[in-house]
Amino acid sequence: MKKIVFLIFFLTISNFFHAQNRISGTISEENSNLPLAGAYIYITEWNKGVVSDENGNYSITLTTKGRLTLQYSYLSYEPVVKEVILSDSNTEQTLNVQLKKHIIQMDEVVLSNSYINTQSTNTYEVDVVDIDNIAKVGGFSVMDIINKIPGVDAVTSGTMVSRPSIRGLSSNRVLTVIDGVRFETQQWDDEHGIGVNENGFEKIEVIKGPESLLYGPEAMGGVINFVKTKPAPIGTTQGSAFAAMSTNNLGWRANAKVDGAKENLNWGVSALGKLFSDYFIDNQSFRIPNTRLLEYGAKGYVGTNRKWGSTNLEYTFNQAFFGILDGKDITFGPNGEIINSDIEKEKYPFEIEAPFHTVVDNRLTSHSTFLTGKSKLDLVVGYQNNHRTENEELSGVKKGYKYVDMTLQSVTYNLKWYAPTWNRFSTIVGSQGMYQNNTNNSGAQTVLIPDARIKDFGLFAVNKYQYQAFNFSLGARFDSRNLDTDETNGLNYTIPEISKSYNNVSGSAGIAYTIAKKLTLRSSFATGYRSPNLNELTSNGFKLESQRFEVGNANFKKEHNQQFDLNAVYANESISIEGAFFVNTIQNYIYIAPTGSTVPSNLDPATNVPLYEFQQSEAQITGGEATLSIHPEGLKWFRLDNSFATLKGIRTDNDSYLPMMNPTKLTNTIFITLNDFGKFSSSVINLTVASTFDQDQVAENELKTPGYSIFNLGISTTYKKTAFTLTTNNIFDRNYINHMSRFRPYKIAEPGLNIALSVKIPLDLN
Repeated sequence: MKKIVFLIFFLTISNFFHAQNRISGTISEENSNLPLAGAYIYITEWNKGVVSDENGNYSITLTTKGRLTLQYSYLSYEPVVKEVILSDSNTEQTLNVQLKKHIIQMDEVVLSNSYINTQSTNTYEVDVVDIDNIAKVGGFSVMDIINKIPGVDAVTSGTMVSRPSIRGLSSNRVLTVIDGVRFETQQWDDEHGIGVNENGFEKIEVIKGPESLLYGPEAMGGVINFVKTKPAPIGTTQGSAFAAMSTNNLGWRANAKVDGAKENLNWGVSALGKLFSDYFIDNQSFRIPNTRLLEYGAKGYVGTNRKWGSTNLEYTFNQAFFGILDGKDITFGPNGEIINSDIEKEKYPFEIEAPFHTVVDNRLTSHSTFLTGKSKLDLVVGYQNNHRTENEELSGVKKGYKYVDMTLQSVTYNLKWYAPTWNRFSTIVGSQGMYQNNTNNSGAQTVLIPDARIKDFGLFAVNKYQYQAFNFSLGARFDSRNLDTDETNGLNYTIPEISKSYNNVSGSAGIAYTIAKKLTLRSSFATGYRSPNLNELTSNGFKLESQRFEVGNANFKKEHNQQFDLNAVYANESISIEGAFFVNTIQNYIYIAPTGSTVPSNLDPATNVPLYEFQQSEAQITGGEATLSIHPEGLKWFRLDNSFATLKGIRTDNDSYLPMMNPTKLTNTIFITLNDFGKFSSSVINLTVASTFDQDQVAENELKTPGYSIFNLGISTTYKKTAFTLTTNNIFDRNYINHMSRFRPYKIAEPGLNIALSVKIPLDLN
């Protein structure tokens, strides 16, 4: 025992007196060589950062050796990524870095593509959006900025429930990732939103298609990666407070955070709250019933770094109440006019009433990096508990009765080994796994999907070769999934027991070449897959939330796809142009479609309801996106951004159109930057015209939708250090039907005129 105590004491003392290493240098502007004070230098593997002083100098003291990645960033400047190796013979390095002004924000640091690097060195594009843009576009949720990316749309159930559709693919084909692990919720139903809010994140990265091999099944359509905020600079405690309100639904959104850091410790806490009433159309004269939301949550993390690397532990709690519009309150008058039979005393009702969803999320994540000389290990372990209930209407009871009650528990791991770089080759080898258990809790009236267990295991390897302006990537992945369900008795029907196994080999190859630092050409080919979800396999009954009888098929095969992508980006001091073309071929594509007939409801056999069936066929989606930004070098105050996206989805067995495909969109935005005046700075005015074309390429029995144009206006400024944003969306109160809305069959329009005001106050707590 004494020997063990002595050994622990010896190791502790050895670590304490370990020779310290240092990285230092100067941050300056590329053209003028002037120092940049306040630039942020972040060490990925140690999860710590410092800021440069008034002379642009910085110094980072380390008690570790090994392979480190440094990110240099400064507002309105292009970021720089540097990699260094500290060893016994190289304990101190000087890195002087010059940053250049953004031509336009096209060269962000991205994390979703295996390697931490800038956009210009990627072999496939990763779109990046800033969380602060939610306020700048007058949005209510993260989907209001994700769907501004060309090629990305949102399948919506009102303003508060939406989920991404990337190049025509949604549901379980688009994977949400938080802190390196898959975010698991009940993604099988369009009634369920993306399930993540903006609390604790700084940006969102979006991959279109299966190019990334890091995350496994259910990423065949793409990845939505939420990137958490970086820790405070060492020796500081800082925070912010934010609040926003909107007029259309008298909505409120607020969050606050505090972060602190010392040499070997960083921590942070944040909280968020949202309260929105139902939204309005037709000059605030018509309320769309039960489209309200109440949501609140909190997040906390603590991290440390030592000689061997770093680790941090994060906990997130979130609870949300989503109103459900199921169509029973919407009728039509003799002249086709829409009628809301849901009578409320208040113009803006906030109280949650049946029918509604309650979603409670608890997430615990541990992220550790182990430095092993010229290589490193990265391990993320997560536990997620998603509890979803659905309350339906009951006469005389506002909260109704509990219709569904499910708990989804998931344990995941993500292990990556970054091998030593050899002859410009960088290699990552990794493994991922998940055990998931879905349980129907007692006390609910019905069962929508059965009790089930899913076991995932995956192996992958990716390699990147970089030489001057040439970048090449190659990767392969193997996945295995076992799915088992119990026999489950629903209301007037039985879900039989199922046992399925799905295996798949995926691959990805990409090439990028940059000419004269202005033109980058990319081409990639990648494959992906997903297994049928429980809803597609087992459905056999009436769904109250969608008001239809759905029938699945237990014999569905796995989906798998092959996507070919071409991309070109040109940027100089006055103009930026980007274009992309893709072909996505999908085998065993699963979709739900109306049959055009009715059947007796299993809830009430005397009532006939629409019959929808899940079907499977071969499919192909082709399309492209283009962006044009004009920012004349001689007119620093002016910028014109244009984006265009279009696609066509067909069944290749009979050339009929696929359902719920993204419509063609064209968006034009003018930015006017004002000179600083008094204590006001960073003042920008923007005017957007967002046009959606007619969508007449629709599946059989699917409704066509006419095109429309929406005008939006935004003004943002900073007074001292407080940021203000005022936006006006749908200025002319246009009445229009969104093709991607689940309210389309009810002929319910999107929100009318909405004015939003937000304030963000930085907090220096030192």
